[in-house]
Amino acid sequence: MFKSEEAQSTRLLYYEDPYLKEFDAKVMAVKRLNEQVGLVLDKTAFYPAGGGQPADIGVIKGSNGEAKIIDVHMEKETVLHITNQIAGKIDKEGIVKGFIDWDRRYRLMRNHTLAHLMAEAVREATGLPLEVVGSGLDVDKARLDFNCEGSLGSLLPEIEKVANMAIKENRRVEIKTMPRAEAEKHVERFHESLKILPSHVQNVRIVEVENWHACACGGTHVKSTGEIGAAEVLGRMSKGKGVERIEFRAKTS
Repeated sequence: MFKSEEAQSTRLLYYEDPYLKEFDAKVMAVKRLNEQVGLVLDKTAFYPAGGGQPADIGVIKGSNGEAKIIDVHMEKETVLHITNQIAGKIDKEGIVKGFIDWDRRYRLMRNHTLAHLMAEAVREATGLPLEVVGSGLDVDKARLDFNCEGSLGSLLPEIEKVANMAIKENRRVEIKTMPRAEAEKHVERFHESLKILPSHVQNVRIVEVENWHACACGGTHVKSTGEIGAAEVLGRMSKGKGVERIEFRAKTS
């Protein structure tokens, strides 16, 4: 039984099935947030902002009202669906149906998986185990920052070629949960580490592109690299001494 907003944990459907576009849920709390409202559901397919991946948007519909969801946040173990536009009324304890903006989510999933694949594509093209020191993800493009002496400009065509080779090979994307010590050793094989992961996290969610790349990640991903379509490298820039940024996107091949 729901005892308090703090005690309620939200069932995370987006981890159970990242391809889920709509779902039924019960409203566990309705929070007033100045000029906005936050809805807490017992379960959700809406991904909250985190791990570099933007939040989902969409609509939550009840029998007496409809809320346009413009942002989603994780608060402790609950997911808060933010709206500033409710037509009618959505009540606590009511049953609602959620609809995520699937086109937007799927573009984010494709770009997110491409970012993981691209980390290794850059290493393959340079022949160096370059460290990723920054990243960013959006609907239209993604970016990675590398510790790198010199410009990656002349290698951009090769990086794109290597990435597209891995996409055409349609490698599986697997999600694994490992004890931290095991995860640390596993990602080291792919030139990654867990050093930015908070020390209290002892069970680590690993996203692995089959025999290509693996790292800790809490985001949503496609099932295989073939779903990315094709990689397009958009350009590079220097982000200061020894740091190179490349921008890229998944496009329909």
